[in-house]
Amino acid sequence: MADLELYEFETEAFTPVETRAIFDFEAAVHGSGLRDCFDVFDVEHVRWHETEYGQDATRDTLREHAKMLNTWYLAVDALLGEIVTCTSEVTRYSTAAARYVRAAADEYHRTRQNFEHLTTVWSLALLAGGADADYPPATRGVNLPMQTLTDE
Repeated sequence: MADLELYEFETEAFTPVETRAIFDFEAAVHGSGLRDCFDVFDVEHVRWHETEYGQDATRDTLREHAKMLNTWYLAVDALLGEIVTCTSEVTRYSTAAARYVRAAADEYHRTRQNFEHLTTVWSLALLAGGADADYPPATRGVNLPMQTLTDE
């Protein structure tokens, strides 16, 4: 479970509705073990899996992980819908809730990008006839002062 106090720093606390939505999301993604399935899921693991179990089993594993990502997406989508707080001015997200939703969505998107990267690398290695495919490099951003592409 995320430390919710971090998101409430120097702003109003979560409302009961927001807290309930966050607990539901945490149970669906973290409490279910879904997120843990991606912790060590990298190119090396997929290549090991292929060596150990074969291409068909690895393809099935990738499909199962894609289904898990869809479940994660649906949990983020439900969180967005359930966490809205009604105020006297408009319907909006509280500052704490907006921080939490942004962090939850960022984690999902990073995980999805990593999954798509490893799936692409694994697929290209099959087309190249071995595990020598090194494209595409795992870059996520740019570090302008250092003039480099980064993987964070």
